[in-house]
Amino acid sequence: MSLWSSSPLWVLAVSALLAFAVLSLVDGVYLHLIRYRLYAHASSWREHLWHTGRALLLVPILVLIFAQQTGGALLYVGIGFVLLDQLVELFDVLSEKESRAPLGGLSSFEYALHVMLTTLRIAAITLALAARPAAAWSLEGPTVPLPEPLSTLVWNLVPGAVIATAVHVWLAWKHAPRARAAVRMS
Repeated sequence: MSLWSSSPLWVLAVSALLAFAVLSLVDGVYLHLIRYRLYAHASSWREHLWHTGRALLLVPILVLIFAQQTGGALLYVGIGFVLLDQLVELFDVLSEKESRAPLGGLSSFEYALHVMLTTLRIAAITLALAARPAAAWSLEGPTVPLPEPLSTLVWNLVPGAVIATAVHVWLAWKHAPRARAAVRMS
């Protein structure tokens, strides 16, 4: 039996997750950290904090929603992290107009990239949740490993997510005094 015939929803979920991960490198690393240096500007430092929060939430989401077929209480904890991530994303989006005004606003490319990233993330989460057996949704539901190589692919994303989180936290901490001083002066 092929991997595809045994778990097509998981194959689609992990495929969407991998596409999300690749495009996140463009948005989160190249645009946010390298090109625009959002952490270094007083106007966008708070937006960087929202990105830092989302980076922190990605690690448990990867582990609890994607790296294994969690069930029971662990599944609901994972869904809680997803809901918290949605809330942080809302605050991030609401902050962007003011945050990016001094930098010329968001480019059409970045808007389009954000739409693609949101679509891929929601598709991946939806497919991963739909792929779980009915028994997983009871509070005593089992946690079952994903079929290989899907499990390996997802677990290989975790170290990069941890590194991205550490970089975001370090940059937020490093630039905090300058950002707060600039806000006090205005």
